Amino acid sequence: MDLIKLKYFYITAELENMSLAAKELLISQPALSKAITNLEAELKMDLFFRNGRNISLNENGSFLFKEADRVFSVIRDLERGLEERRGEGNGNLSIVTTLPYTFTNIIDLFFNEYPHVKYQQVPLSKENLQQFIENGKYDVCITTEKIEHSNVEWVPLFEEEIFLTVPKSFKVANAGSIDLMKLEDISFIGLTDQYSFRQFTDQFCESVGYKPKYQVEVEEATTILQMVKNGRGAAFTPETSVNLYENKIKHLKIENGKFTRTIGLLKHRYTYPTKISEAFISHCHRYFQGIRMGKERLPKDV
Repeated sequence: MDLIKLKYFYITAELENMSLAAKELLISQPALSKAITNLEAELKMDLFFRNGRNISLNENGSFLFKEADRVFSVIRDLERGLEERRGEGNGNLSIVTTLPYTFTNIIDLFFNEYPHVKYQQVPLSKENLQQFIENGKYDVCITTEKIEHSNVEWVPLFEEEIFLTVPKSFKVANAGSIDLMKLEDISFIGLTDQYSFRQFTDQFCESVGYKPKYQVEVEEATTILQMVKNGRGAAFTPETSVNLYENKIKHLKIENGKFTRTIGLLKHRYTYPTKISEAFISHCHRYFQGIRMGKERLPKDV
């Protein structure tokens, strides 16, 4: 069994679709199908359940896929090491995250030090997180959910407060803080309830006996503050997304308890740590340290 056949199997198993796998591998579907059949003949075992165009791994295939995952993880580490040796300050950096504001600010500043690095933001889906944890497919994961697993190390970076953001035209905007239970009938704008931040804010509100009335639910976080600026409603905003110099909105402290979350990063314990990834992790520490220092210098009534 050679690596080419193993890669054909691996991509096909990952996508569970022969047509999509052939397209990704840049070969014809008949050629891929023949290669998989030849591999099964060589191993003297079937690897897939086949039902028309649908395929799925059987027990033999699941075993081979898991072992192949380890093989290609080692190869990715080798490629990272060789790529790094070809040029200092170059290479790739893949970051799994769902923090659009934070990610944009961190990367923008990191560009100043490493302008030639190729960046990839990977959505923090269950599948991508699993691939990061199990085989270190990506370099770093920035998340607000602490993951405990023997393969990864959780490093807390910053505990951020959650604010209630309202248009300055709203009567409550004149206050420095707000009791959610005393809010009048205010419409909310937020992410759909499939997103972890929405689930987090819903859980907090439920714990204090408050239920926000969402008039607008969106899939893109950057849309929310724009709609608040336009006077369409209120929103919950994490501290790292707060712009104190925005003149159309006001961020109010919430009086109903400790409403915070922790931003942290996950480092893989067993994959090759490139100099770029290590530099990025150090940059993250400096970035959030800067936020903490700036916060300490702010007047208490801001």
